[in-house]
Amino acid sequence: MSFASRVGIINRFISKPDDTVLPVSFWEKLKFLFSGIFYDLLLAIGFVILLSFLEPLTADYENLLNQDLYPFWKAIVIMTILPPLIEETIFRFPLKYRRNYLFRGLAYLFKTDFSGFWKKHLRVIVYLFSSVFGLVHLSNYENVDWVFFVLAPIITGPQLVAGLIFSFLRLKLGFVWALLGHFLHNFSLIMLSFLVFHNVERSLVDDEQVSIKTTGIAFEVDRSTRMTYDSSPEGNLLCLEAQNYELQELIDHFYAKDSLKVRDNDRLDLKLYSKTGEGYSREALLEVLEEHYTLHKASKIE
Repeated sequence: MSFASRVGIINRFISKPDDTVLPVSFWEKLKFLFSGIFYDLLLAIGFVILLSFLEPLTADYENLLNQDLYPFWKAIVIMTILPPLIEETIFRFPLKYRRNYLFRGLAYLFKTDFSGFWKKHLRVIVYLFSSVFGLVHLSNYENVDWVFFVLAPIITGPQLVAGLIFSFLRLKLGFVWALLGHFLHNFSLIMLSFLVFHNVERSLVDDEQVSIKTTGIAFEVDRSTRMTYDSSPEGNLLCLEAQNYELQELIDHFYAKDSLKVRDNDRLDLKLYSKTGEGYSREALLEVLEEHYTLHKASKIE
């Protein structure tokens, strides 16, 4: 069976969920697992692209998950293992009626049988559980307003899609496969963060006046935090080197403290070298930082 065929089966489930277990081998289940997560990540990228076009509307919303940095292996435990265990137990385990002990307990209490109701309304139930699973992730954000809630289905789009695909794995393959899918999904995101952002150097400016380079830090590193710089008599920067430094601290050091707020928790290495004797003005540096990072006037986010 090809990848396209497996995606077709997943799409048919999403359009009309059912709990008939797929009669496939262990190796075919593995293929469904990896196909489902790959498909999930492709759809998530689509939402990320869509959100990039909505950046003027979403720039104020700060993701609380970016507030703290952890060592890579600790991040694996905290983000890849614990959340799937908790969330899959809550949102996917009870999708099978015989494993929904709350409904079965109510059925026993009222001496009735809800299995027919459950089967008849499974489509709505899957959508409801997946929607709640996605919308719970709204709690990751702060500085919200009414626009945020209007955009909520898009902001949490990746989680909504993931919830549906995890539901497919749970109902068509088994709970363990949903758990593995969630593990793999979160692990893939951490690895993407590691490969794309962590210790990846990029040039912000490199012209006849100045060279400014930054290296992103996505995970806690065993390096000291320090910043050194040299200025011209006029106060312009001749050179600047910040190591393992929070961008917020750098902003507070060079500009009026508490006047600007950096969205999320950008930690980086930064190197600035002026190619002229006059140095590089601090105002020009701020313009460069505003071009590449999301900064707000403090009064805007209070």
